[in-house]
Amino acid sequence: MTENPRMAVPTRIYLIEDDRSILHFVESALRLRPDWRLVGHSDTFSHARVSAPLSTADVFLVDLGLPDGRGEDMLRQLAVTRPDAELLVFTVFGDESRLINALQSGATGYVLKGCSETELIEAIEQIQEGGAPISPLLARLLLKQFRAGGGTPSAGLPPTELPALSDRETDVLKLVAQGYVNKEIANRLGIGTATVSTHIKNLYRKLAVHTRVQVVRVAQERGLI
Repeated sequence: MTENPRMAVPTRIYLIEDDRSILHFVESALRLRPDWRLVGHSDTFSHARVSAPLSTADVFLVDLGLPDGRGEDMLRQLAVTRPDAELLVFTVFGDESRLINALQSGATGYVLKGCSETELIEAIEQIQEGGAPISPLLARLLLKQFRAGGGTPSAGLPPTELPALSDRETDVLKLVAQGYVNKEIANRLGIGTATVSTHIKNLYRKLAVHTRVQVVRVAQERGLI
Protein backbone atom coordinates (compact mmCIF):
# COMPACT_ATOMS: atom_id res chain seq x y z
CA MET A 1 0.00 0.00 0.00
CA THR A 2 1.45 3.36 -1.04
CA GLU A 3 2.28 5.79 1.76
CA ASN A 4 0.49 9.11 1.90
CA PRO A 5 2.02 11.27 4.66
CA ARG A 6 -0.37 14.11 3.99
CA MET A 7 -3.28 11.91 5.04
CA ALA A 8 -1.51 10.94 8.29
CA VAL A 9 -0.82 14.43 9.64
CA PRO A 10 -2.05 17.90 8.65
CA THR A 11 0.24 20.18 6.69
CA ARG A 12 1.73 22.73 9.09
CA ILE A 13 2.50 26.18 7.73
CA TYR A 14 4.59 29.06 9.08
CA LEU A 15 4.13 32.52 7.57
CA ILE A 16 6.94 35.11 7.50
CA GLU A 17 5.17 38.31 6.41
CA ASP A 18 4.73 41.84 7.78
CA ASP A 19 1.51 42.73 5.91
CA ARG A 20 -1.52 41.88 8.06
CA SER A 21 -3.76 41.69 4.99
CA ILE A 22 -1.62 38.82 3.67
CA LEU A 23 -1.90 37.06 7.02
CA HIS A 24 -5.69 37.31 6.74
CA PHE A 25 -5.51 36.08 3.12
CA VAL A 26 -3.51 33.00 4.15
CA GLU A 27 -5.87 32.30 7.05
CA SER A 28 -8.81 32.54 4.64
CA ALA A 29 -7.09 30.27 2.11
CA LEU A 30 -6.49 27.64 4.78
CA ARG A 31 -10.24 27.36 5.32
CA LEU A 32 -10.21 25.49 2.01
CA ARG A 33 -8.12 22.84 3.73
CA PRO A 34 -9.43 22.56 7.30
CA ASP A 35 -6.97 19.74 8.02
CA TRP A 36 -4.05 22.14 7.56
CA ARG A 37 -2.72 24.40 10.33
CA LEU A 38 -1.02 27.79 10.51
CA VAL A 39 1.45 26.97 13.31
CA GLY A 40 3.32 30.26 13.42
CA HIS A 41 3.69 33.78 12.10
CA SER A 42 6.54 36.29 12.15
CA ASP A 43 6.18 39.87 10.95
CA THR A 44 9.89 40.76 11.22
CA PHE A 45 13.17 39.15 10.25
CA SER A 46 14.44 39.35 13.82
CA HIS A 47 11.42 37.43 15.13
CA ALA A 48 11.56 34.85 12.34
CA ARG A 49 15.25 34.07 12.73
CA VAL A 50 14.60 32.96 16.34
CA SER A 51 11.09 31.47 16.16
CA ALA A 52 10.80 29.95 12.69
CA PRO A 53 13.55 27.29 13.01
CA LEU A 54 11.97 26.08 16.27
CA SER A 55 8.53 25.58 14.75
CA THR A 56 7.01 22.28 13.61
CA ALA A 57 6.18 23.68 10.16
CA ASP A 58 6.31 21.52 7.04
CA VAL A 59 6.10 24.55 4.72
CA PHE A 60 7.39 28.09 5.26
CA LEU A 61 5.76 30.94 3.31
CA VAL A 62 8.43 33.63 3.09
CA ASP A 63 8.05 37.22 1.94
CA LEU A 64 11.21 38.73 0.47
CA GLY A 65 10.45 42.30 1.57
CA LEU A 66 10.71 42.14 5.35
CA PRO A 67 11.02 45.48 7.21
CA ASP A 68 14.28 44.65 8.99
CA GLY A 69 16.00 42.17 6.69
CA ARG A 70 16.01 40.31 3.38
CA GLY A 71 13.88 37.27 2.80
CA GLU A 72 16.75 35.66 0.90
CA ASP A 73 18.80 35.66 4.12
CA MET A 74 15.88 34.01 5.89
CA LEU A 75 15.72 31.35 3.19
CA ARG A 76 19.42 30.58 3.59
CA GLN A 77 19.02 30.20 7.35
CA LEU A 78 15.99 27.93 7.05
CA ALA A 79 17.66 25.83 4.34
CA VAL A 80 20.34 24.98 6.92
CA THR A 81 18.30 24.81 10.14
CA ARG A 82 15.17 23.19 8.66
CA PRO A 83 16.30 21.08 5.68
CA ASP A 84 13.28 18.84 6.22
CA ALA A 85 10.85 21.68 5.40
CA GLU A 86 9.78 23.25 2.11
CA LEU A 87 10.44 26.96 1.46
CA LEU A 88 7.83 28.73 -0.65
CA VAL A 89 8.42 32.39 -1.48
CA PHE A 90 5.20 34.43 -1.44
CA THR A 91 5.99 37.95 -2.57
CA VAL A 92 5.17 40.92 -4.80
CA PHE A 93 8.63 40.89 -6.41
CA GLY A 94 8.21 39.52 -9.91
CA ASP A 95 11.62 40.28 -11.39
CA GLU A 96 13.99 37.65 -12.68
CA SER A 97 16.89 38.58 -10.40
CA ARG A 98 14.86 38.11 -7.21
CA LEU A 99 13.59 34.76 -8.49
CA ILE A 100 17.09 33.50 -9.27
CA ASN A 101 18.45 34.78 -5.94
CA ALA A 102 15.61 33.10 -4.05
CA LEU A 103 16.24 29.76 -5.76
CA GLN A 104 19.95 30.07 -5.02
CA SER A 105 19.08 30.79 -1.38
CA GLY A 106 17.10 27.58 -0.98
CA ALA A 107 13.54 28.31 -2.12
CA THR A 108 11.70 25.36 -3.64
CA GLY A 109 8.86 27.46 -5.04
CA TYR A 110 8.01 31.07 -5.88
CA VAL A 111 4.45 32.39 -5.99
CA LEU A 112 3.40 35.99 -6.56
CA LYS A 113 0.93 37.79 -4.34
CA GLY A 114 -2.28 38.50 -6.17
CA CYS A 115 -2.89 34.82 -6.80
CA SER A 116 -6.22 33.33 -5.72
CA GLU A 117 -6.67 31.37 -2.51
CA THR A 118 -7.07 28.20 -4.56
CA GLU A 119 -3.82 28.89 -6.44
CA LEU A 120 -1.93 29.31 -3.16
CA ILE A 121 -3.34 26.05 -1.80
CA GLU A 122 -2.43 24.26 -5.04
CA ALA A 123 1.12 25.64 -4.83
CA ILE A 124 1.49 24.32 -1.28
CA GLU A 125 0.10 20.92 -2.33
CA GLN A 126 2.52 20.81 -5.26
CA ILE A 127 5.55 21.68 -3.15
CA GLN A 128 4.54 19.04 -0.58
CA GLU A 129 4.46 16.44 -3.37
CA GLY A 130 7.98 17.32 -4.46
CA GLY A 131 7.13 19.85 -7.16
CA ALA A 132 8.59 23.32 -7.58
CA PRO A 133 5.65 25.72 -8.08
CA ILE A 134 6.56 28.97 -9.79
CA SER A 135 4.13 31.63 -11.03
CA PRO A 136 3.69 31.22 -14.82
CA LEU A 137 5.29 34.55 -15.76
CA LEU A 138 8.37 33.80 -13.66
CA ALA A 139 8.56 30.24 -14.99
CA ARG A 140 8.82 31.66 -18.51
CA LEU A 141 11.57 34.05 -17.39
CA LEU A 142 13.48 31.20 -15.77
CA LEU A 143 13.13 28.99 -18.84
CA LYS A 144 14.38 31.85 -21.01
CA GLN A 145 17.39 32.23 -18.72
CA PHE A 146 18.32 28.55 -19.06
CA ARG A 147 17.83 28.59 -22.83
CA ALA A 148 20.19 31.56 -23.03
CA GLY A 149 22.86 29.49 -21.31
CA GLY A 150 22.44 31.02 -17.87
CA GLY A 151 20.73 29.53 -14.86
CA THR A 152 21.62 29.25 -11.23
CA PRO A 153 25.20 28.68 -10.15
CA SER A 154 25.73 25.17 -8.92
CA ALA A 155 27.26 26.23 -5.57
CA GLY A 156 27.85 22.61 -4.69
CA LEU A 157 30.89 20.41 -4.22
CA PRO A 158 34.35 21.19 -5.55
CA PRO A 159 34.70 19.78 -9.11
CA THR A 160 37.17 17.09 -8.01
CA GLU A 161 34.80 15.54 -5.47
CA LEU A 162 32.35 12.94 -6.74
CA PRO A 163 29.93 11.70 -4.07
CA ALA A 164 29.03 8.03 -3.91
CA LEU A 165 25.33 7.60 -4.70
CA SER A 166 23.41 4.41 -4.11
CA ASP A 167 21.64 2.78 -7.05
CA ARG A 168 18.28 3.93 -5.68
CA GLU A 169 19.51 7.50 -5.20
CA THR A 170 20.67 7.48 -8.81
CA ASP A 171 17.26 6.21 -9.95
CA VAL A 172 15.54 9.01 -8.01
CA LEU A 173 17.99 11.60 -9.30
CA LYS A 174 17.32 10.67 -12.93
CA LEU A 175 13.56 11.01 -12.43
CA VAL A 176 13.96 14.35 -10.63
CA ALA A 177 16.01 15.56 -13.62
CA GLN A 178 13.13 14.54 -15.90
CA GLY A 179 10.76 16.73 -13.92
CA TYR A 180 8.80 14.09 -12.04
CA VAL A 181 7.38 15.01 -8.62
CA ASN A 182 7.78 12.77 -5.57
CA LYS A 183 4.44 11.01 -5.97
CA GLU A 184 5.20 10.13 -9.60
CA ILE A 185 8.70 8.94 -8.69
CA ALA A 186 7.24 6.75 -5.96
CA ASN A 187 4.78 5.17 -8.40
CA ARG A 188 7.48 4.54 -11.00
CA LEU A 189 9.90 2.96 -8.54
CA GLY A 190 7.31 1.14 -6.44
CA ILE A 191 8.29 2.85 -3.19
CA GLY A 192 6.57 5.23 -0.79
CA THR A 193 6.61 9.01 -1.19
CA ALA A 194 8.26 9.36 2.21
CA THR A 195 11.08 7.12 1.01
CA VAL A 196 11.48 9.28 -2.09
CA SER A 197 11.69 12.38 0.12
CA THR A 198 14.43 10.71 2.18
CA HIS A 199 16.44 9.90 -0.97
CA ILE A 200 16.10 13.48 -2.21
CA LYS A 201 17.27 14.89 1.12
CA ASN A 202 20.26 12.54 0.96
CA LEU A 203 21.02 13.85 -2.53
CA TYR A 204 20.89 17.43 -1.25
CA ARG A 205 23.34 16.52 1.52
CA LYS A 206 25.75 14.58 -0.68
CA LEU A 207 25.78 17.23 -3.42
CA ALA A 208 25.86 20.14 -0.93
CA VAL A 209 22.82 21.89 -2.39
CA HIS A 210 19.41 23.00 -1.14
CA THR A 211 17.03 22.95 -4.13
CA ARG A 212 15.89 20.57 -6.90
CA VAL A 213 17.19 23.00 -9.51
CA GLN A 214 20.65 22.93 -7.96
CA VAL A 215 20.73 19.16 -7.43
CA VAL A 216 20.06 18.54 -11.13
CA ARG A 217 22.57 21.15 -12.25
CA VAL A 218 25.35 19.85 -9.98
CA ALA A 219 24.62 16.24 -10.98
CA GLN A 220 24.87 17.16 -14.66
CA GLU A 221 28.13 19.06 -14.11
CA ARG A 222 29.62 16.08 -12.22
CA GLY A 223 28.50 13.59 -14.87
CA LEU A 224 26.23 11.76 -12.43
CA ILE A 225 23.30 11.83 -14.89
